Amino acid sequence: MNRQANPETFFANYTKRRSTLPPAAWLALRVLVLLVTLALAGLLAVHPALGLKLWWGLAIPVVPALLVVAPGLWRQVCPMAFLNQIPRLTGKSRARPLPGRLKNAAFVIAVAIFLACVAARAPLLNRHGELVAVLIVGVLLVALAGGLVFAGRSGWCGTFCPLGPIQRTYGHAPLVVVPNGYCPTCVGCQKNCYDFNPRGAIFADLADTDPRYAAQRRLFIGLLPGLICAYFMQGPAPEYSYPVYLLVLLAGCCASAGLYAILTSCFPLSPHRVAAVFAALALLIFYGYAGPIILATLAHFLAFTAPEWAIAASRGTGLLAGLTLLIASLHAERLFHQAATKAVELPVDNQRKTQLRTRFGGKQGATVTDRESGVAFPVAPGATLLDAIETAGLKINYGCRAGLCGADPVVVCAGANYLSAPSDDESATLRRLGLEGKARLACMCRVSGPVVIDRDPNSAGPSTTPAAASPPATDHALAAGVKRVVIVGNGVAGISAAEQLRRLSSSLQIDVVSSEPLHFYNRMAIGRLIYGRTGMDGLQLIPDAWYGKNRVEVWRNSIVRAIDRSEQQVILATGERLPYDRLILATGAHATTPAADFLSFANAFVLRSADDAQALRSAAQVRRARRALVIGGGVLGVEAADALHHLGLHVVLLQRADRLMNAQLDAPGAARLTAYLEGIGIQVLTQAVVERWEGKGDLLRGAWLAHGPCARADLFVACLGIGANVQLARAAGLHVERGIVVDAAMRSSDPHIYAVGDVAELPGTPGGLWPIAAAQAAVAASALLGQPAAYTPPRVVLQLKCDGIDLRSFGEISARPGDEEFTAAPGDPAWWRLILRQGVLAGALYVGPPRSAKDFTRAVQEGLDLTPLRAELRRGDLTALARLASGR
Repeated sequence: MNRQANPETFFANYTKRRSTLPPAAWLALRVLVLLVTLALAGLLAVHPALGLKLWWGLAIPVVPALLVVAPGLWRQVCPMAFLNQIPRLTGKSRARPLPGRLKNAAFVIAVAIFLACVAARAPLLNRHGELVAVLIVGVLLVALAGGLVFAGRSGWCGTFCPLGPIQRTYGHAPLVVVPNGYCPTCVGCQKNCYDFNPRGAIFADLADTDPRYAAQRRLFIGLLPGLICAYFMQGPAPEYSYPVYLLVLLAGCCASAGLYAILTSCFPLSPHRVAAVFAALALLIFYGYAGPIILATLAHFLAFTAPEWAIAASRGTGLLAGLTLLIASLHAERLFHQAATKAVELPVDNQRKTQLRTRFGGKQGATVTDRESGVAFPVAPGATLLDAIETAGLKINYGCRAGLCGADPVVVCAGANYLSAPSDDESATLRRLGLEGKARLACMCRVSGPVVIDRDPNSAGPSTTPAAASPPATDHALAAGVKRVVIVGNGVAGISAAEQLRRLSSSLQIDVVSSEPLHFYNRMAIGRLIYGRTGMDGLQLIPDAWYGKNRVEVWRNSIVRAIDRSEQQVILATGERLPYDRLILATGAHATTPAADFLSFANAFVLRSADDAQALRSAAQVRRARRALVIGGGVLGVEAADALHHLGLHVVLLQRADRLMNAQLDAPGAARLTAYLEGIGIQVLTQAVVERWEGKGDLLRGAWLAHGPCARADLFVACLGIGANVQLARAAGLHVERGIVVDAAMRSSDPHIYAVGDVAELPGTPGGLWPIAAAQAAVAASALLGQPAAYTPPRVVLQLKCDGIDLRSFGEISARPGDEEFTAAPGDPAWWRLILRQGVLAGALYVGPPRSAKDFTRAVQEGLDLTPLRAELRRGDLTALARLASGR
């Protein structure tokens, strides 16, 4: 254990560990164990007495000790796991997500099966080998069926298996970690997956945000010693009636669980430590009785008589096993706390201190405590507050992750001095939200010490109202002779321009015209409208009062019909005219469709606005849709497919190119993404060209592929990219190519008209990204008020918004002659590529397990000098990047 004193190494998940055996050796072992299990079942059927002695006297009693030492070894060779994963390994699984109700009830079902088996031992299973044989074969078949239907290990191993609760109890601090060998990439099939990180699962279980989830696991650990004691004290065949036998078992469970509840609720004890003590006590009791049974079984088959000292020693194996588990568990807890930064005392009331000590055993470090749920969780060095909240499984909105959108404000109740200072962008966003000085944006805060937060920004108090921009020292609009600016479009580009204009001038009249009925909202999160139940809650990014406070007049649900450049007026479809001194066009873009009449079908959609997402969700429910076809395998297409999958539909994703996200990913990265999507049940077809559409009446029925069958579905969603909304500009006579051509000040061919965001065409600048639109808006607003500042593209790392995978991309994806190129080593769980051009990072991409790319992203976003890491990067070693990103 001392050799693994580094917390990062000790708690490394399976993606960061290497197996000591090649896959072929593991396969051979799995086949061997399966054959031995089937042979034992056969022996139980044809020779029950012999089979029962082997089963109950040797096979079953050995398992708990194996779980203490190396539970991963059992999970690698378990015959139930092997059969459960055969459909996945052979590509025959339907890989459906486990329904929510079953997922929520899975642990209770597993415990119920386990308790039923214990209760059935005395009257049935200890006496009837044929019945045990039937149960063994039946369980194997159920595990196989679960793998045929459900994704990952959710069909049996991680959910309903009755050994699962036992493995999580006895194996919560394994001496040896044998990494999961079944999951090439995590598919997010279960919560707090034991196979992902066996040593970390217990901490996630006991402090889970769902009180029922955590309570169920605590209850099982609490009742286990009493159950074992009550069973063995009654003997294998008690003489009294079966109801009395059950009552004794129940009394033992209740007494043990009650003692656990008293210890954790009435005393300031760590639930983890109490759980370790109860697990150790269960082992002590189990082997106190089972040790002599194992010895007697061996003596029977080896034909020797065990001496008294050996029998006494066999009872002592329980004490040895219990102490081993207890010491290993306390060691794990100590390293768990060391994963946080230097210990500091929280400046909060005594009650809060007690709660934190209870959860973390009295030792404080860089932890975050959520005031609403009372859950405390550690923060990895260098991680943001948003990273920590998401890692803990707490619900929080997200957006641009750059401090511009304001999607993730949290109130800091204590420990604000342990958060990094707010940037100018974050301060401006908080000011817009009326939360400056009262809240922080979780995506921007790096945590260095203990912090208490509230995820509800309204908890800051009734005075939380949007503030007006502070009057500038110089009113730049007056100096430039500009009195009125009209902005067409209320997306990020338009609203960012309005914000910057108000910062520069208190006298300027600002009008924003929007064709949508909604105020500015988080377009990056519209996928949640498809599968979420809360509608627009949390997506609106500016309080309604902000517009009045800052005197920004918004013309919602209003269409601009024309621009009269000679009169400098914007003409609305209602006939109203808005005069302007300067005009900013932020008209955005529209979704491209695969055919001119695509949207004329009632079950065909694009996904560009909140209305699109809500219409898609409504159609899925009204039409009772079961299948969806997404056309386009770019970023939006993948996110749309994931959202529809979350809604419960079977999704087929068509990509015309040879790989998904071909503009952002190389072939190995796209292969990882494809494996993840197929792992959760989304079918991916690349090089798929739709030759013709099949419709009937007002409904689409299918898409005939040029080199394949007809892909049929109930819903069709086109995600084929965007086209700039240039109709208004073209009609006004502005210079338009693919977009409105602008200079470095975002000025169009008319010096009084500017263009920003997706509609602007500036060579070398990608569209569709939030930080870019905000930066362009700031440049245009300053320039039109006589404060010229040439546009400098921000360093933007694209992030795919899918929960089960961490995918980032920046710049170019292929090297040019003379470039230095570094990639992940073959077989690494994450694929990454870095391209250095004359010592400067020109491109980077990363595809790996959830929340594993934070150091990679930070190094790329901050433009850190990677030249000192050349040797490590050439070896495919990315661990040095974490030290560089955290400044160590």
